[in-house]
Amino acid sequence: MRHVLTLLLSCCWLAAPALAADMEACRNLLEQRDALAEQAMKAEIALVRTIRERICSVLSQQADGANANDRKVRTIDYQALLDCRHKSEVQLLRNQQVLYVNRQQFRFYVAAGAKLARQADGLMQQMQNQECPKLR
Repeated sequence: MRHVLTLLLSCCWLAAPALAADMEACRNLLEQRDALAEQAMKAEIALVRTIRERICSVLSQQADGANANDRKVRTIDYQALLDCRHKSEVQLLRNQQVLYVNRQQFRFYVAAGAKLARQADGLMQQMQNQECPKLR
């Protein structure tokens, strides 16, 4: 029994660096994936914002002022802002081709955003293939 325990402890001691390296590789993949996803989303947010500014310019300016913590901005009609955003998205769906839909079912209309989202999804697949645990 003592030999089995010694062998088991030796295996754990030898496996610990490999497990730490695997976790570090998974963490690196997750960080790369998050950076790509963030860049992809920024391109899409900018597109929707441009359309929103065209449809509801005054409301859009109020929202931008509120986001900048401008104390001069009056209270925003959030329902009107949501309605405006919805109209922007409907117009986007009508006038632009969806280039990619990611794993979370988010639509990408901008080529650069679609490319980055594909890369991010590829890293998620790689993480699954490596059986990375959920790190966050």
